[in-house]
Amino acid sequence: MNKEHTLIFLTGFSGSGKSTIGPLLANSLGYEFVDLDQRIEKEAGKSITRIFTEHGEEYFRALELRSLIELVKQSRLVVSLGGGVLENDQSYELIQKSGTMVYLKSPSKTLARRLCNKTDRPLLRGVNGRKLSREEIEEKITTILAKREPRYSNADITVDTDVKRIGSTVEELTRKIERYVRNTSATIGNQQ
Repeated sequence: MNKEHTLIFLTGFSGSGKSTIGPLLANSLGYEFVDLDQRIEKEAGKSITRIFTEHGEEYFRALELRSLIELVKQSRLVVSLGGGVLENDQSYELIQKSGTMVYLKSPSKTLARRLCNKTDRPLLRGVNGRKLSREEIEEKITTILAKREPRYSNADITVDTDVKRIGSTVEELTRKIERYVRNTSATIGNQQ
């Protein structure tokens, strides 16, 4: 399978801006936008939280992989990935070899602030679904980020989404993606 340079995978922790930036970036590039979690919810007929509760994380990761296998057959897509999709080795390898991975990076403190009132994030709940304090959320985010960071850091492009306005982030990403795709395509062309 050849790497499709018009498949853009947005990765990053929940709250990093994937679902907000994704549609704007897709529009800027003239691509379609797909939110992987929303696609899974639609196909399963239930929320991510319910899938986790009723079937567990392993089952959810299998649904993610199945959806990704279908998506990589397409082109000209910006795909917002769920925060933990890269933890599945098969999903990670498929993304790495199929398209351009973009890491939207934010510090734990910012993510905790953005997520402290969200109730639809199964990995940010306490025992028996207990709502966590902002400090507990930040601590949990820091732990999860440390586990995911090695894969996030392998992204083709990284952009900090902590302090910039969304419009500025989208403009920066559009430029970086276009430059990356142009440079990568030129390199592949020279190798043939």
